[in-house]
Amino acid sequence: MGGLLSLGNLPEPAATPSVELSEDLGEFARAATIEEMVRLGREVLSDPTYPTARALARAGRGVVGCFPVYTPQEIAHAMGLVPVALHGGGENLEINHADAALGSFLCSISKSTLELGLTGGLEAFRAVVFPYICDVSRNLEGIFPRLVPGRETFMLHLPQNFHTPAALPFLVHEYSRLAERFRAAGGSPLTEEALASSIELFDLQRAGIRRLLSAKQGERPSLSLSESYVLRRLGGLVPRELHVAMLERAASELEHRARPARDAIKVLLVGPFCEQPTLELLDLLEQVGCEVVDDDLLQAHRWYPSVPPGGSALERLARAYVDSRMDIGVRATPTTKGEAILSRLDATGAKGVVFLTAKFCEPALEDVVLYRQALDRRKVPYLHLEFEERSTAYEQARLQLETFVESIMFD
Repeated sequence: MGGLLSLGNLPEPAATPSVELSEDLGEFARAATIEEMVRLGREVLSDPTYPTARALARAGRGVVGCFPVYTPQEIAHAMGLVPVALHGGGENLEINHADAALGSFLCSISKSTLELGLTGGLEAFRAVVFPYICDVSRNLEGIFPRLVPGRETFMLHLPQNFHTPAALPFLVHEYSRLAERFRAAGGSPLTEEALASSIELFDLQRAGIRRLLSAKQGERPSLSLSESYVLRRLGGLVPRELHVAMLERAASELEHRARPARDAIKVLLVGPFCEQPTLELLDLLEQVGCEVVDDDLLQAHRWYPSVPPGGSALERLARAYVDSRMDIGVRATPTTKGEAILSRLDATGAKGVVFLTAKFCEPALEDVVLYRQALDRRKVPYLHLEFEERSTAYEQARLQLETFVESIMFD
């Protein structure tokens, strides 16, 4: 593999930074309204070189990248580091070199993440964590030390059997190993007091995100899907103290905010738990008449409502994961899938399901088969669309979505 690529021979970076932020990220603190926060967030997301991470690194902050889907980011925060969600390069990054190390039929997020590493786009990150969610993430953790040296990498193993007594001690041990890697990346020693304080802060963030999600439900949702998404996405890009303050400002505005009434069909958005769709595609869902009342986007903030009391902070964090009822392709067993999606339909009052899965994402595509069996039994309509990071043409998707909405509306 090392003979295929040589960092010294690579050309100029594949993406030129287009957004420069102040080292204290004061732009986010000054964004007083939801519209201002979303506008700033869209600008940041349009730049694949992670401008918030670059600004934090210039300020001397230790930044660690967290590949989807779940990393206990409280541990990094408690050690004085800033965890940043690593969601690939998005639609504005050309893939010119990663194909030499990764096969053709792999998800876009894996290629764009490696592309950023090969072309200097991840220089701000001291460490990168790859949760073992699929074979691709496992391979990235093996490729990075050879082709993208200069930062710590760690493969985070998470249990799948949550009924065995071994799950909790195994995860506590795995979290301890992760803390050792963060220490090697320049983090402070992990203490009980610091981790307990970080858990409290992240619980505030989780509560704020639940308020955002509730604003997408009811008869008159006060947030659009893309607004909700951008506000949540920022939660993985800025220090959590800053994001909690932003969520508090948003919650205050939402108490008096109302969107115009519109004819729309309530749907679940299922599938994009790892690779993220473009904002244009999310906007399209609402343009054609879908009101997304629940989604799989950005699961890292929603694995559990809060960390339970009792035991050491590390044990509490591990127990929250083990006891979580989250049911997505990289966590739960096939026998729970049908029950899970029907429960979500009942809880939200959704009339249909839109499966939005990344191309070549085996966990998501395998889930669709199991979900469809349950939906067919109840005669719930659904539509399956696939996407890639660099998707730019949505004419066919628009036609399929319009037909789907009309079929429910006039049934």
